[in-house]
Amino acid sequence: MSNFDSGVSSYIKATATVTVYFPVDKKGTADISCSQCDYFRRQSQSCALNGKICAYPAHYVGACCPLELVENVEKENEE
Repeated sequence: MSNFDSGVSSYIKATATVTVYFPVDKKGTADISCSQCDYFRRQSQSCALNGKICAYPAHYVGACCPLELVENVEKENEE
């Protein structure tokens, strides 16, 4: 077990890659908004990835959103 009583000498960086699927209706209209994201915290109206408050989460993606849109793919039904 580490002991940090005398301070921290350095940090080891770790990264994660997450995938989020935003829904597209039968007419082809996508709903890309914070409220559709798995990482949106409804209680605090904030992002679980960056901790920022999401303005108008039902309509937009936050200005500090770390997600990068990749492509339109069909998500298979998960059981």
